Formats: sequence, structure tokens, C-alpha cells
Amino acid sequence: MPKLKKILYATDLSESAKAALTWAIMLAEQAGGTVSVIHIIPDAIEEMAMSMGYDLSAYYDLSQLVALNEEGEERVNVSIKKRIQDVCSEMKADFPGCTQDFNEVIVKPGHPVKEIINTAVTGGYDMVVMGTHGHSLLDDILLGSVARGVVHKCPVPVLTIPLSPPR
Repeated sequence: MPKLKKILYATDLSESAKAALTWAIMLAEQAGGTVSVIHIIPDAIEEMAMSMGYDLSAYYDLSQLVALNEEGEERVNVSIKKRIQDVCSEMKADFPGCTQDFNEVIVKPGHPVKEIINTAVTGGYDMVVMGTHGHSLLDDILLGSVARGVVHKCPVPVLTIPLSPPR
């Protein structure tokens, strides 16, 4: 029987992610394991450059852009970690006797699929638990999906939880 000692719960702070948190807690509690939380934030400079359609470093000093990005990331990390810990504490209240402390909250910039998989593998996690938004197959094909990418590429088992069961 596989062990579930370390569960990586991936969240984008959406309602579907909250639904997945209940499963992560339940599985960890039943297996005597722990839940670590990961949230990936986009690289602000990269996002701005992509949305504007040109290379910002051609117009601005790259070192200043990097420093600005790092400063912004640090403020965002603190805020997001606090928000995640608050949500986890609220959800924990639904599980009397829950032993999860949610002290391990990983917030890092990058591509969500790559970073979730990298963390799952390098961190020695036994499972990844994440929510899905319930988009149609057409939406997944056109827009892409983090959950879909993680399921298809992750060597660690992935449990995806839809926001609401299919009808």
C-alpha cells in the first residue's frame, strides 16, 4: 500500500482550491501525514512584457526591473502566505482533532505546472491535491489548464477535485 506521509496541496486561492483542501486534510489525517501548501505567482515583469507584446528590458534597465520585481514579490509572498494560512485555519475547524499546522506554505514565482511538479518531485511528496475549475474540454484546449498539465506531466500521483460534482 502506498503511504501518504507528505501531501502537496496546490492552491490558486479559488473556490475550487478550497474544495480540494478538504480532501488534502482528510487524506493526511487518515494516513497520519502532513499537508504542505504551494501557491505559484506569475513573474510580474514577464507578465507585463507579455501583455504589452514587447521586451521591457529594451526600454528599461534590466537590473532595476529585477529589483522592482523582487521587492514586489516579497510583499506579495507575505500577504499570500497570511491569506493561505487563514483559509487553512478556517477549513481545519471543520475537522475536529485535526493535527495539521499549515506552517509549510510555499509561495514562489514561475510557471505553475513546472513549479508544482518540481516541488512535488524534489520535496519527496507522495501526492499532489488540487482543485479544477470545471472548464470544458474546449476551454482546456484553447486556454490550457494547470491541473491538466500537472496530471499529464507529474510523476507523483495527482488527485484533482472539481468545485462541484459533474451533473
